Amino acid sequence: MKATTITFSAIFLLLSLAVSDVTASADGGYGLTPTKPAKPELPYKIKEKEVPKPIEIQGLIYCKSGSKVFPLKGATARITCVARNHIGLQLAPFSVSSCPADDKGYFLAKLSPSPTKYLKHTKWELKECKAFLEKSPLDECKFPLDINGGVKGAHIISSSAHRLLKNANLYSLKPFFYTSDKPKLVSDNKGY
Repeated sequence: MKATTITFSAIFLLLSLAVSDVTASADGGYGLTPTKPAKPELPYKIKEKEVPKPIEIQGLIYCKSGSKVFPLKGATARITCVARNHIGLQLAPFSVSSCPADDKGYFLAKLSPSPTKYLKHTKWELKECKAFLEKSPLDECKFPLDINGGVKGAHIISSSAHRLLKNANLYSLKPFFYTSDKPKLVSDNKGY
């Protein structure tokens, strides 16, 4: 009987030690449990939502009079774009004029990436943009030629060189031309 009492006492002692050890290590054995759980730190900073860069279109506008070609100061180009909204519907085309060409015939047009502020809760993206000749300041050189798409429209993406600048996406178009002579219409009925 003495052996069973000693065995029972030994089991009771071991059990009480185990219970006290479990209550002492409720923090998982890593020291004291903090009163407020610490927020985990992110290994990186969360970036703000990236804003698309503006699109800039540049080119040259010339006057072709006979065999002479010279820059057409004050001429403008028009950029027209088609956009689709987030569910695939095509929105009405919109267009912007370039600033007037300088002494060398250079023009620049800028498209802002944030016209959605006027269309609340509508996300859209540009699908196609074309550049056209818009206006010549000279009456002596006012007839647009379709060289490089000046009349039918030059596709900005496919017919231009693209450069990614720090503050913009820059597209460079081939030169546009006005002429002093009214272009002759070509007839398909030549009797061949």
